Amino acid sequence: MRSARPWGGVVATFLVAGAVWPAGVVGQQDTPVPAAADPEQVPAERASLDRAIERELRGIFQRIDALADVSVSVDAGVVRLAGTVAEAGAEDRAIELATGWEGVLYVQSDIDWTASLRDRLEPTLARIQDLAFETLALLPLLIVALLLVAAFGLVGSTLGRWGGPAFLRVRNPLLRNIIARAVQAGVVLAGIVVALDLLDATALVGAVAGTAGLAGLAIGFAFKDIVENYLAGLLLAVRQPFEQNDHVVVEGYEGKVVRLTPRETILMTLEGNHVRLPNALVFRSPMVNYTRNPRRRFHFEIGVGPNDDLQVARDRGVEALEGMDGVLGDPAPQALVTALGDSWVTLRFTGWVDQRRHEFGRVRSEAIRLTKSALERAGVTLPSPEYLVRWTRDGDAPSGPAVSVAPVPMEGDVSLDDAVDRQIDEERRSGDEENLLGTAPADPES
Repeated sequence: MRSARPWGGVVATFLVAGAVWPAGVVGQQDTPVPAAADPEQVPAERASLDRAIERELRGIFQRIDALADVSVSVDAGVVRLAGTVAEAGAEDRAIELATGWEGVLYVQSDIDWTASLRDRLEPTLARIQDLAFETLALLPLLIVALLLVAAFGLVGSTLGRWGGPAFLRVRNPLLRNIIARAVQAGVVLAGIVVALDLLDATALVGAVAGTAGLAGLAIGFAFKDIVENYLAGLLLAVRQPFEQNDHVVVEGYEGKVVRLTPRETILMTLEGNHVRLPNALVFRSPMVNYTRNPRRRFHFEIGVGPNDDLQVARDRGVEALEGMDGVLGDPAPQALVTALGDSWVTLRFTGWVDQRRHEFGRVRSEAIRLTKSALERAGVTLPSPEYLVRWTRDGDAPSGPAVSVAPVPMEGDVSLDDAVDRQIDEERRSGDEENLLGTAPADPES
């Protein structure tokens, strides 16, 4: 019996503890804890609006391929978006659409972006398939549009080769070619516009025109010299300051015009060499055209003796020029005293040549030969430079041979030479270019 007492005490102790412990626990649980408040009941009008918003957003998302898998729920104006999208910007577009909807107070997005290859390829393949079906549907219109462009191109090529009525045609081949290309390009461009209108793609015209403008500007800066030469060639073809075989001098280069190309003017020098001058240089440089006025004056100088009769020398020289073939009678040949040298007097003979009938250089050469012969037959000396050296003794006055002085003839012709002025008047009457200098001043004696 004694051995059982300790166990009885332990049992009694546990019984007392068990009676006290639940009382403490119950006492702690009885402390009041605030519970979460239930959401207020949504009014019927608000619920009806939520259902309308949810229905409309779902309809919109179903029509957008990138948002077709996005689910929508609306509660008291709060929109919850869930689902997956294959495009990175699709979630932002969904939030933007929902936020801008009337009656939406807040948008909560639980949309996930998927990196699945299948999910990302499906929209692309679907778009390619739709594009293929649309192309097949538009294939008849596309064929008709291509036929229209080809027809317009044929018409433009025909008009370019025709060149228009005879009174509108130009003689310059370069200008004629440019006009033909411009007409052809204009007709083809009109055909392209009609074809795009048939395909309902006229918006491409503005885009293509803008791109072409930027590309043209870039090309113009990159190829400035080439473009400048082409534009100068076009202006030279329009103005035509020279024609084929004209004898011109440009920037020190003298020769006859071979041809005018879009980029350069080709001359053949009098020695038979080809010279290629950029059109920009020809356009901005001073030019002498010996052929534009068919009448050209030549001159040469001959020295005669100081004791010779100068009037006789002038008359015999002019008679020789008047009698030779190739020298024009109007304007008439002339002889002028231009200088008095140490042992001679210089006479300048001038005459005019019609370059359409005679060669300028040959006429001048023959004029020199005939004038020299005429002066020699008249007894006019053609001295070479001579120097007189005298030796004298101191105190002796120098003396020289007696010099015979020819009688002074009557006064010669000193009237105005209007040969060039008359030709200028003819040029002004025949030309149609505007004269920025105004009218010529009137002769005060007329």
